[in-house]
Amino acid sequence: MKKLELKDLMNLFEYEKERHGLRAETMAMKDRRRLHVSDTLTLLFENRRTVWYQIQEMMRAERMVEDDVIQEELDTYCPLIPSGDEWKATLYIEIPDLDVLKRTLPKLVDIEQSFYARIGDCTIRAVGEEGRSREDYTSTVHYLTWTLTSEFREKLAGGEPLFFGADHENAKTEAEVPPALRDELMRDLENE
Repeated sequence: MKKLELKDLMNLFEYEKERHGLRAETMAMKDRRRLHVSDTLTLLFENRRTVWYQIQEMMRAERMVEDDVIQEELDTYCPLIPSGDEWKATLYIEIPDLDVLKRTLPKLVDIEQSFYARIGDCTIRAVGEEGRSREDYTSTVHYLTWTLTSEFREKLAGGEPLFFGADHENAKTEAEVPPALRDELMRDLENE
């Protein structure tokens, strides 16, 4: 997918006029691109539109108008846009009870390195962004990348069921990808 540039963004005035409709469209897309892998682990598969929306919202919230400041946001968020044979997702650890969250996060150190995509006996491991887990604690947000092999893509094109899961010692889980998300992920690979 093509990376975003300054010229792809709307200025604050234009964005504010269109925001209501753009927000509704993007939220509907994000719903299709979200996979609850367990009751506490959710993957949101990123694409050019989700990243564009994130940057527009940051510009709005922070009242960004200077090109150099906006470029910093582009530099921060554009790495979340998949390219080539990749899928990229934001992993959210969602535990609303703060006490439970504080007790759980130390047990999930390196969770970002435990995720995989699977079709039949073909498995692709995710690579997590470095620096999100410490020795004794992990973040509630992680960024994951799956680089697909030709064998994996062939099985995917063949229609075999697709699963995402984690094999972390304290969070073993796996979920099948529903048709709407599968369609989104297939479209991402067509838009490389």
